[in-house]
Formats: sequence, structure tokens, C-alpha cells
Amino acid sequence: MVISIPKKDVSDRRLAFLSETQKIWLQKARDFADRISLEEAIESDRTNVFRRDLFEAACKEGLGALPFPKEFGGSAGDYLSFVVVNEEFARRCVPIMSSLGVHVLCQEPVYRFGSPEQKAKYLPPSSTGKYLAAFGLTEPAAGSDTAAIACTAKIVGDEYLLNGTKVFITSGASSDYFIVMARLLNSPEGLSNEKSITAFIVEKDFPGFKIGQKFDMLGMRGYSTCELVFDDCRVPKENLLGTHGQGRTVALSSLAKGRVTIAAQCTGWAQAVLELLLKRVKEASAKEQDRLLLQIGEYAVLVESARVLTYQAAAAIDRGQADVVLASMAKMHASDAAMKISTEAMTLLGFESSEPQYLLERIFRDAKAGQIYEGANQIQRMLIARELLK
Repeated sequence: MVISIPKKDVSDRRLAFLSETQKIWLQKARDFADRISLEEAIESDRTNVFRRDLFEAACKEGLGALPFPKEFGGSAGDYLSFVVVNEEFARRCVPIMSSLGVHVLCQEPVYRFGSPEQKAKYLPPSSTGKYLAAFGLTEPAAGSDTAAIACTAKIVGDEYLLNGTKVFITSGASSDYFIVMARLLNSPEGLSNEKSITAFIVEKDFPGFKIGQKFDMLGMRGYSTCELVFDDCRVPKENLLGTHGQGRTVALSSLAKGRVTIAAQCTGWAQAVLELLLKRVKEASAKEQDRLLLQIGEYAVLVESARVLTYQAAAAIDRGQADVVLASMAKMHASDAAMKISTEAMTLLGFESSEPQYLLERIFRDAKAGQIYEGANQIQRMLIARELLK
């Protein structure tokens, strides 16, 4: 059984926002999703196993480095095209959706802050799927607050020694390299503690690095989410990313784009639930139709407003005017919409909603994660308010 998309559906409304090139990327995403069976989508969630084969196949379609220039192996697409792909993958619960988003998130700092040698080493293999990347920021006591990072780095000879733990790292157990933030203890510049956060590129085979516990989570399953452990992990000096003390800038610049990607995923989840309810209302009795139509009208507005905010944030990135506030608004609104719509749809459909083939209970679980990761929504609200007060 293949997950099918009707030729005409409510999601066609987004075509009014898209250029011909962006529509081509949307069709690529649809064609890719068409080749994945419903059973595969369910199995990935049930077993919590990452599908590296699907990730590599997506990279061969040009999706693994879509927004980056061709000189680095990218597809020279814009960020809105990548957003559309993520929305479509989420709508169809494609098993590699989140890993693909994180993979591009990790190439961003290498592209922006990396040396020519780092770009040549990591970007082309990332575009082909030979390398999979993960983002090492979150710690047991440092989630949305980058200033609370406790992982440390120390210069020893021609290397850095990293110590500490990162948690809830998407794709972590399957990745080939990691963008890691740590607090540099002995910088030659004499950086203060608050300005000492520094970024590194850590390869999976570096001495002193290991994968810790793997997380069997409520939602966002099938992404090799795990703990990273650094025990005097030896990182060559050439794997410093950017400059000493630039780690917070590296992290936040990437996360601003990452939040737009999350917004796209959440919009796709909300869209999928809306379409399920539309299908259900056509099969319902007249009495049940009235009950469903009232909710569907509200949900349609939520989905469309989430999409408009998300596309607006992506368009700002493409203009070279990335807007942190707009990205936060899109992420917060889209994830809240996905959570509200999926929660209420489960109530509307009753016990039927728990049947895996509808993908509704999976979207419900994933949407909760969408409200938390890449900066919890409470943090987004504070960030928005603080920026408005400036």
C-alpha cells in the first residue's frame, strides 16, 4: 500500500506561493514519498530504526544539500524550496524527514564559517549522502539556553580535548560527523566564561568520542536519537569551526534557519490531519458532518496562517534578510497549530484515531516534540517579546 496524494487537494493552495522551480522540488518530494509504503512509515515509528538507505536515496535526488551552491555539491535551490520539501515529507510522514532537516542545518555552519579545506572535506560528501551530520548542542542542563553549555574544550598541544555530554541528538547514532558547541577553558585570547563557547567539527572516529544511550522516545522516532559522550575527545586544531568564542553565533545563526524548517514540518503535520478530516466528513452522516465542519473551518485557517508565516520566513532567508523573530513566530505558531489540530482530531475521531494506518496518533506524538525542540515555544515567546522591546 502506497501513501497516495489526490491530484487535487487542499494543499494545492500553496501552489499560489511557489515559482515553477519550487513546484519542481515539491513534485520531487511527492514522487519520493510515493515510493515509500505506508507499512514502511509505520515500521520506522514502531521499531525506532533509522532508514539510512532512504536518506541516501533522498540525497541522490538532490535533497541532501538543496539550498547550497553546486560548487559544494549542492542543488543551488532556495530555502523556500527546502521548506516545501520538508512540509511535504512531514505531511506524508516520510521516515527521514527530521534527519534530512538536521543534515542541512549542520552543513549551514560549515558553509558559512568553515575554512576552504573544511568545506571541501565535508560538504560534497554530505550532499551525496556519504556523510550524515548531526548537531551537538543540547545538554542535560542546557536545552534552549545556549549560555548554560557545560561541555568543555581545552587546548593541549595541537589538539583540543573535549569533555562532556550532549543529549537528544537527532541522527546521532547514525552520523559521520557532528557540529559541537563547547566552552573553551584556556583560549589564548583570554575569553571570559560567557564568551568562550566555541564550535568544532567532530568525526565519529575521533579518539575519546562515543555514542551513549539511545532514546526510545514518545515521538520523533526512527531518527537514531541518542546521547553523545566526550571523554578527552581529541579534536585536531583544523577542526575548529570559525574562531574561538564564535560558537554561540554559529549555533544561533543555524538555529534561526532550523526553526523555519521545523515550522515547515509542523505545517505538513497539520495539513495531513486536515486532509484526514476532510476525507472523513465526506463519509460521515449529516449530523456528524455539521460537527466536523465547524472544526475543519477553524483548522484550515490555522494551517494556512502557519504556512504563510513559514513561507514568509523562508523568503526572508532567500533575500539575505533572515529574520530571527519571524522564524520564532513561524516555529511557535506552526507547532502549536499541529498540536491543537492533532489533539482535537483524535477526540473527534475517537478510538479510530489510534489506528496506525491513519498516521494521526504518530503526528500527535511528533507535534508535541515540535513544540519543544529547536527552542521550546516558551523560549520563542520570550525571544519575540524581547526583540519587540528593543
